[in-house]
Amino acid sequence: MQRSIQEAAIATLDYLMMLIREGTRPEAAKSALQPLQQRYPDMRLQLVWEEEVFDQCMHYDALLSVPGSGIISMSYCEDGAKPWPLRGVQRWSDKNLLRVNDTVMQVDQAIACMDFIWEEARVIDRLVNACLIQEEIEKNPITIAKQELQVAMDTFREKRNLHKAEDTYRWMERRGISHQALEGLVKSEAILGKLRERLVGNGVESYFAEHSTDFDAVRVARLVVSDHATARTLWERIRSGEAVFFEEAKRQFLACKQSRPPGDLFATFQRHEASVELREILFQSRPGSVLEPQRERNGYAIICVLSVTPAVLDNATAASIENLLFEEWLEKRRQTAAIEWFWGNAIKPNPSPNA
Repeated sequence: MQRSIQEAAIATLDYLMMLIREGTRPEAAKSALQPLQQRYPDMRLQLVWEEEVFDQCMHYDALLSVPGSGIISMSYCEDGAKPWPLRGVQRWSDKNLLRVNDTVMQVDQAIACMDFIWEEARVIDRLVNACLIQEEIEKNPITIAKQELQVAMDTFREKRNLHKAEDTYRWMERRGISHQALEGLVKSEAILGKLRERLVGNGVESYFAEHSTDFDAVRVARLVVSDHATARTLWERIRSGEAVFFEEAKRQFLACKQSRPPGDLFATFQRHEASVELREILFQSRPGSVLEPQRERNGYAIICVLSVTPAVLDNATAASIENLLFEEWLEKRRQTAAIEWFWGNAIKPNPSPNA
């Protein structure tokens, strides 16, 4: 075992020297690491790097994890360059995320703004998910062909209405990213799609066979008013025939003083998306039924059922199932992951699964 460790360490050092000598960029460096990892499957190899801002030169470190022994950290610095210990790895400026005029926002402030100090966990979960996804891709790399990347870029721009070059440049400028960074984001999105398909794609048909009714669809029209008394009175007038649903929807829209009405008029729900309280009522109603007012975040909704459609395994349904299965995969990984936050006063490490 000792000899294997020595051989792996020497091979890893040769690999680091090759990266510096050839000026390899991170993406290519990670790909070049795979053959080395395959030679020593009992040890885990990780690559970390730092880029100098002023000249874009790269510095690489390699971490060689030896089961039951420890971790070997290695780096190589060519003559004339600055060794890693002298680079000032931790700087106070590392906490800064954004400057607007003379106001600087730090990372902990940004997280707090997005998630209101742990009360809303969506962004927090996404950050953890991103790390778990990156970990999986590094273990089992996924390649994207140029044609696939172009299709992904076209789709990315179409979804965001970036139909013209100037629209795309304006979008990048507002977010402070370069064209190279944009391509990296799109590539990551394409890789994520292939990862999702690889991990859970084979389970789509069997999941649909067992849960097909969860994907039945109901199309509705929704008339939202602010208080229950008004909604009840309006519903009774519509049910008795004294008022017509869509005429009342038009009248409420024109009378609304807000720049945006409290809810969209038309909506489509799959059974699994509807609340438990509303699910059976919706899917047992006949087209044309007008349901009693339902409490929502923006007020009370009077719902007119337009159609109820049994589920079919089309592309949209398959995509929904893939997302559900992939979220289950991520949830299992989150439960066993060792998570440690480095921002703010509320450090929240993930509890041990055995705690």
